[in-house]
Amino acid sequence: MCYQNKTLLEIFNSRNDISEYVFHFTKSATARESFNSIIQSKAIKDINGNGYICFTESPITMMSDMFDLFSRYPEPMYAPYGIGIKKENFFKMGGRPVIYGTEEDGEKLKSIDMGWRFELLRPKIHDFSWLREWRIEKSQIDLNIDNCITVVPTIKDELDLVLNLHDIDIDAEPEDGGSTIFYHGEFDRIFKCITIEKIKELKLLSNQEIEEQLKQCNEQESIFLGSEWK
Repeated sequence: MCYQNKTLLEIFNSRNDISEYVFHFTKSATARESFNSIIQSKAIKDINGNGYICFTESPITMMSDMFDLFSRYPEPMYAPYGIGIKKENFFKMGGRPVIYGTEEDGEKLKSIDMGWRFELLRPKIHDFSWLREWRIEKSQIDLNIDNCITVVPTIKDELDLVLNLHDIDIDAEPEDGGSTIFYHGEFDRIFKCITIEKIKELKLLSNQEIEEQLKQCNEQESIFLGSEWK
């Protein structure tokens, strides 16, 4: 991201609670299947007919505890399967932060055709401000490898959902009485991906660290799948 204001750049670099992305996560017991549907169709759709699509600007590096909390429920509010779009690009597309307020605030926004941005706030009773929600007044957002990233729980999920296997290379190293067989999968990448597993393993905290991981996502990759002795 290019900042024209030096102070603004310094603030963003010093604040790990500010994300360069907004994220759309799937939910409920079918979160994985819903995510796979998004990947296969290469589009996020307003399937509930709300008139808008919801995102959160909460940093992915700080959301693992939230996902652990939601995993205790059979129908979690959010699951760690999602799509991220750079915030500046999302803004250009028409995305805007949600306006939290009272019923009266909501009526005023509806009167100027801005009701889609409103979310009711009753502190300690009905409060979703922790989501830092953004919305976009669209029925569909088309996705490609250049305009978004994906988030999944594990590296295995990345292999299963975000990469297309097109070949397996088999190598053998002879040993006394047999051979060790090595398997490498040749994959085409559908989308760039960051896993919650990798974030935890590497203790990633900053936007820069996330970007470094994403730079390692190649459109074609050879990945070690395992070995066996025969």
